[in-house]
Amino acid sequence: MPSTTQRTVVPEERPEERTGRAPGSRPDWQRRSRRRLLADRITVGTLVAYVAGLLLLLVLVPTVAMLFEPDGEAWSRLAEPRVATAAKNTVVIGVASTLSATVVGFLFAYALSRPDIRGRAVLRVMALLPLISPPFVVGLAVLLLFGRRGLITHELFGLDISLLGLGGLWLVQTLAFFPMATLTLLPTLKNIGSTLEWASRDLGWTWFQTFRRVTLPLAFPTILNALLLVGMFVITDFGNPVLIGAGYQVLSVEAYVQAVGRQDFGMAAVLCVLLFVPTLILFLIQRRVLARRSAVTVSGKTGSLPPAPLPAAVRRGLLTVLGLVSVLMILIYGSILVGSFTRAWGADWSLTLDHWQTALLRGDDIRNSALFSATAAIITTISTLVAAYVVHRTRVFGRGVMDGLAVLPSAIPGTMIGISWLLTFNEPPIALTGTALILVLVMVVRAIPVGYRTAVTTINQISPSIDEAATDLGASRARVIVQIMFPLLGGAFTTSLVFGFLHAINTLSAVIFLTSPGVGLGAPTIVNLAEFGQWGAATGVAAGLMVVSFAGLAVAKLALGSRLRLYDL
Repeated sequence: MPSTTQRTVVPEERPEERTGRAPGSRPDWQRRSRRRLLADRITVGTLVAYVAGLLLLLVLVPTVAMLFEPDGEAWSRLAEPRVATAAKNTVVIGVASTLSATVVGFLFAYALSRPDIRGRAVLRVMALLPLISPPFVVGLAVLLLFGRRGLITHELFGLDISLLGLGGLWLVQTLAFFPMATLTLLPTLKNIGSTLEWASRDLGWTWFQTFRRVTLPLAFPTILNALLLVGMFVITDFGNPVLIGAGYQVLSVEAYVQAVGRQDFGMAAVLCVLLFVPTLILFLIQRRVLARRSAVTVSGKTGSLPPAPLPAAVRRGLLTVLGLVSVLMILIYGSILVGSFTRAWGADWSLTLDHWQTALLRGDDIRNSALFSATAAIITTISTLVAAYVVHRTRVFGRGVMDGLAVLPSAIPGTMIGISWLLTFNEPPIALTGTALILVLVMVVRAIPVGYRTAVTTINQISPSIDEAATDLGASRARVIVQIMFPLLGGAFTTSLVFGFLHAINTLSAVIFLTSPGVGLGAPTIVNLAEFGQWGAATGVAAGLMVVSFAGLAVAKLALGSRLRLYDL
């Protein structure tokens, strides 16, 4: 008889009984996902609003306002002989100083890239000094050395001549801006493989043939980039032309004369736009060069061989030229220090502390420079890191526009920024003229391009898979930014912070239009004192400002140590 198996039927459990949820409600993980998605959108939206608002208000609005400021009558004055002369002079000095500064910068970079060159530590210091001190200090020093009462022209040789004008301006701009070419060229010259040099030697090539057929072709894109970068700084230079240009008028100084001396802001705007056109062209060409430049020619295996030694004649010639430049740089910065202790330069060489007392009387200006620059550096660093994240780690609309606006200030002459801000923020609804806030913000704008480029370079080296993995594990966008991205961007943070401080404290052309009797800065004070012939007081304030700059850099170096790589020289 077959056995029978009894089956116990268990009633099927309904879904709401298994999960404890009411019918039609979403699972907990879906609710958490929706909340996180909403929070991420709020986070990204807040960051985008901050970056877009900052760039639109501080970069785009003043630039557009400047472009529409001149009327038909102002534009018709472009045909005036004074304008034509200033434009021609700007082109002449721009081409001459750009070429000479790039050549000197290349020689310094080439020497610093060769281990068999002695005295590289001294050359490195000479290339660093103009980068961390106001560029117009060189112009002030040339007045002390080569003016009509100059130490060399008058005291040493008894000559009643002066380097004021084209010759002096060409010398000053060459010495002030060659470090930018050195900074641009050095990484490329270091990365050119030594194997190529030894191979050319094996083929029987001389040093000159190797230099002409190997080194220069590989370095050419970077040389072009250096030319464009130096050119932008040279033609927009304001401090040196106003100090030693004398009758050699250039567009940046002529715009200053029209705005401050004649209160003709329409004509000043025309001159600024006229100056903006070539700088914008150079800026666009530079961006195209950087975008197309291939690192393949210089990033391959360099091999374990040291670079081929330079011929003795080449070493001696290189050291002779760079030695003369270094001696001149030592004289320039030494004259500022000595002049601050000299009672009357060129007339009474007795020592005094009166000029340092003047600097102390102007202590509020120096203190403002330090305080405003530190504040601007913090704002710049945070803003550029956020902007780099928004542009390169999100897919929001308008990323390309924000990217362009972030680097655009490097193409806008400082004179144009200063005048455009004076016109834009002089009346309600945003009346900032005469306040400390406008000085801090204009410092931020001037420093944003370099800080942004540094942040972009660093963030592009961080694999997107890192923050994607954190997101997959449940981390919110805010948590990814704070706990992952920003710590990985530490190098960019320190570099941007220190560079932002040094750049801000040395800014002149943009802030000279925006200072007021109650809110002054060190850099405009130096120029104003020099214009009125108060050389001793000017050197005292200049020395004080340089002390603050070097002290800030020293504190940063002590605090950050090897993490601080401001200038890789």
